Amino acid sequence: MKNKHLLLLGAAVIAVLAIGFGPRVGSAQSPLAEEGAGLPANKYADCLSCHDYRRNHHPVDIPPIGEVPFPLTDGRITCVTCHFDDHETGGANFLREGPYLVQRDICYKCHHQEEYKGMNPHRMLDDSGGLRKIVGGMTVCVVCHEGTPNPDVDRTEDIRLRADVGFLCWRCHPPMVNALFQAQHLLVEPSLEMLRNLEKRETELNVLLPLVPRNRVTCSTCHNPHQKGVIRREAAAKGADEPDRLRLPSPRLCFACHPF
Repeated sequence: MKNKHLLLLGAAVIAVLAIGFGPRVGSAQSPLAEEGAGLPANKYADCLSCHDYRRNHHPVDIPPIGEVPFPLTDGRITCVTCHFDDHETGGANFLREGPYLVQRDICYKCHHQEEYKGMNPHRMLDDSGGLRKIVGGMTVCVVCHEGTPNPDVDRTEDIRLRADVGFLCWRCHPPMVNALFQAQHLLVEPSLEMLRNLEKRETELNVLLPLVPRNRVTCSTCHNPHQKGVIRREAAAKGADEPDRLRLPSPRLCFACHPF
């Protein structure tokens, strides 16, 4: 069971590591790919007119290293490489050749599954206490970060992530079982009273409960994805390797926002 979980974790990082690691070389080019050579660029532009996802999903606007079984736009990977643009075909998320029983299976249409087996982005330190290296000799940090942060000097406002926090987490973790709780918290903007309470509790409890742009709650507001020993700043390090990676024990965490 543990190995299966690690496999799923490793599978999900494919989307953000695709720039560094090429697709399977020599895979058969499907009729879709041949058709895709002539996909008009406006199909891709149409996606971005509604979806602000240029940086939030698989890297786009890049040529693949090997052959891929899905269509390209002017020889480049774009949204419509993996997604249908008609909003009707392909099942969940309009994925080509979908629906998929396991959504990550679409990644293995281009990428070798074995290359990502056992890649756990939450295990960041090696036996000597240094940052663990993964495929291509890069640090495990780049599974989520655009580059390797410097924990001695970098603060929350300094780091750059490869995608929205929620999207990064959903590559491996399913949505919350309690759908109502998720709907009331994820990407919700706290009231002014809650924001003031949050700032007060952060100071009193010496803890960081980060929000994403427009002061919205996200996964890492409550959960610390880092391994203990990676983050130097005490307030930001709280929750590392704790049960459920919660930055504060429940229900104290709830009271950080909700007045009582």
